[in-house]
Amino acid sequence: MAQEIELKLALSQPVIDRDAILETLASIAELATVAPRRRWLANTYFDTPEHALERARMALRLRQSGEDADSTGALRQTLKTSGESHGGLHSRGEWEWELPEGQTGLGLDLDGLRNLPPLQALEDGAREQLLSALAPSFSTDFERHAWQIDVKATLSDENVGDEQVTVGVEMALDLGAVKASGREVAIQEIELELTGGEALAPEVREGVLWQLADSLASRLALRPADASKAKRGAALRDGEWHEKTLDTADPGALLSAAIDALDAHADRQAKDDLKWHAHALAALSALASRLAASQHPGHIHAVALVEALESSDGDASQDWATRDFGQHSLSLLATLRG
Repeated sequence: MAQEIELKLALSQPVIDRDAILETLASIAELATVAPRRRWLANTYFDTPEHALERARMALRLRQSGEDADSTGALRQTLKTSGESHGGLHSRGEWEWELPEGQTGLGLDLDGLRNLPPLQALEDGAREQLLSALAPSFSTDFERHAWQIDVKATLSDENVGDEQVTVGVEMALDLGAVKASGREVAIQEIELELTGGEALAPEVREGVLWQLADSLASRLALRPADASKAKRGAALRDGEWHEKTLDTADPGALLSAAIDALDAHADRQAKDDLKWHAHALAALSALASRLAASQHPGHIHAVALVEALESSDGDASQDWATRDFGQHSLSLLATLRG
């Protein structure tokens, strides 16, 4: 099992010109000398009719990749389990393996799935009933540009002084669509995933993600995002997005509720529906009040986000979704994590 630590960032404005985005990314110092790998990824997610995996906070995916939408490469099967999610920063379990050569279509490797710890934790009867009921639920098809980079970090030691180390990060730009029940919404996001430096302290490794995210936010309008492609697909399939409670004293939970609401707002089908815009504003307003009361340094960023949403009417233009909004969002998230 691999343990993912990643930061998800949603591009805030519709991507009209893919090449312009790639040109902007190439101008960022950390990416300037690295050429991205391009792949087309076609993904089908599976669940039971009663959504047993979703209720257990698991996602089962069958992925086929190639150079373009017509390619037929090897199939890879993945099971992901939920872990911790903190306003866009994720840590979760993942099992992935390649299916036998020549296997095509939507045939799952049920034997491989059956032997994984999350399935072994079930009673025999319940496990077999779940496996026999699995069927396609929704799909996510997108083009991915991926950069494997080494980001420098500084270790400070009072005895030996500062030391420069490098931490591996894979950055992926995904552009495509989530499709379910005859509807679709756009995928336009950047994911930063740690791929090295396991021996370093967690705060050093996470600091590398914040450093790279800051570089991106200085050039692109983006924001932290919590919703996985699987969550978005399930919400699109069901026509329902479950709001996170604002009845909490935890600043991190309030920020997570705001980010989740902005994810829902971006995917809403009724373009004049301001429910999620209002929910995000309420969450950020509560957060700003709580941080002000405790004189928390993140207060200034929370206030800036509230003012941006208040000045917007929440329509499809998303005029609040600027580079400033993204930078304040990331600064607030990093401050609360610290």
